[in-house]
Amino acid sequence: MKMMSVYYFSIIAIFGSLQVIANNDYYVKLSHDGPVVLGGSITFRADVFARDGSRPHFKFIYEWSDNAFRGHHFLSPPTRNATAYYTVSYPESEGYVIGIYEMEVKVTKEYLPFLWHLITSRRIEYQVTQLLNGNVTIVQSNKTVEGTYVSSGSEADIKIELREGDAQFLSNNATLVSTYWFIDCKYYGQTNDYNFKTNFTKVNTTYNIEALIVASFESPQTISVNSSTASNSSTTSSPIILKPAIPITMAISAPNATTITPNTTVYPLGNLSFPFVCLNSSIIPPDPKKTYGYFNKEINVKAPIAEIAVEGTNWIRPWDMLSLNVTCKGSGPFYKCLQYHRGKYNITGNETCYDTDHLQTCNFSIIHYFLEPSVSTIVMILQNDVSTQIYPITVNIYSATVQPQLSVIIVPVTCSLVAIVLIIFGIAYYIQSRARFTVEVADFDFGKSNSEMEYKTFRERLRDSFNNAVRPGITRIIRPPYYGSMNH
Repeated sequence: MKMMSVYYFSIIAIFGSLQVIANNDYYVKLSHDGPVVLGGSITFRADVFARDGSRPHFKFIYEWSDNAFRGHHFLSPPTRNATAYYTVSYPESEGYVIGIYEMEVKVTKEYLPFLWHLITSRRIEYQVTQLLNGNVTIVQSNKTVEGTYVSSGSEADIKIELREGDAQFLSNNATLVSTYWFIDCKYYGQTNDYNFKTNFTKVNTTYNIEALIVASFESPQTISVNSSTASNSSTTSSPIILKPAIPITMAISAPNATTITPNTTVYPLGNLSFPFVCLNSSIIPPDPKKTYGYFNKEINVKAPIAEIAVEGTNWIRPWDMLSLNVTCKGSGPFYKCLQYHRGKYNITGNETCYDTDHLQTCNFSIIHYFLEPSVSTIVMILQNDVSTQIYPITVNIYSATVQPQLSVIIVPVTCSLVAIVLIIFGIAYYIQSRARFTVEVADFDFGKSNSEMEYKTFRERLRDSFNNAVRPGITRIIRPPYYGSMNH
């Protein structure tokens, strides 16, 4: 008996030490997708981690419980999954009310077969609300608008994205759901879904978008209408289904509507009023038999970047300065960055800026030096609050071929032509002068045979010929003229 007691206390000691070690070795993260509308469902998630951040693979049991007046309690079956989910709802018909609640999860681990020990626990608060929960999103050009800035250059698709639990609650229980749209307290119509399209064309203007969802849960009513035929006197009953009426009933004719944008019409409200909408002007108590959802979003309208113009030449020589001036239109401020790529670059649309320059106006210069002959592309990324433009600029850096000046060509050619002409004229003059000299010398007949001069030398014959040629002239000069006979 004494041995059994020792063994029993040993087991308890081991159990306690294991529990202490386990509490230090594991922790659980607890989250939810709330808040949740009264009557809707909310889902909790528990993730078990070891202290080193790894996910354990033991058997666990998850115990869930909240602090509601009619509390929920759930004990999961054993599982080796380190992640567990628990979904719970708070219907008004069961006495639940709006407020802040708390959910707790306890995680138990199996150390030995049939031996379980608590290793960690966590609590989290959440809210059960009177109104539907969700967000207002705006989609332009197939992209969700981030922030509050809306482009004036494209249609705005306004959507109400209800949280999943609230949307499922309406889908399963509501008999009629209508959405009423307002912009700056002006009524823009009713839709049967959660979408509304319009254009915001006035730049640098702030608008307040409001949407009111009204859901009715009343059962359709059936009444009988008696009808008789001419052929017999029998009476038949035809059932007619009447849908429950929304307390806000619109009966507005189109001729009274005032069009303010290309595809949106604003309707006069008259004596109609709405709960939750335009709280600064009126507060209307809601119908307790219906569920409402009120959503609003304030936006600022800006003009997108357009009409990009680049001035300057993109054909330069190596070591010359590239100087371009860029201008564009749109709403400031602007953000620009430049990316340089060798060769031709094809735009992918995924280019991002890592180092941007802030500009108040879209007017700036691009100055750059290129050292080698090539083709380069400057990718210019321009952004403002509502648009992004990616603009490529191709730059051609060409090698300069030295072209001689015109005077360098004309002067040598002209001088060469003049020299050739002078040489030709000189040769012609020489030939002509030579011919003339030959004719004059030919008058001296040295080849005539004369027997008296055969014994004379060349010098003597030349002298005699010269004397013969000169003497008749001298004789003519000395001889007086003859004037005829004179009578004495």
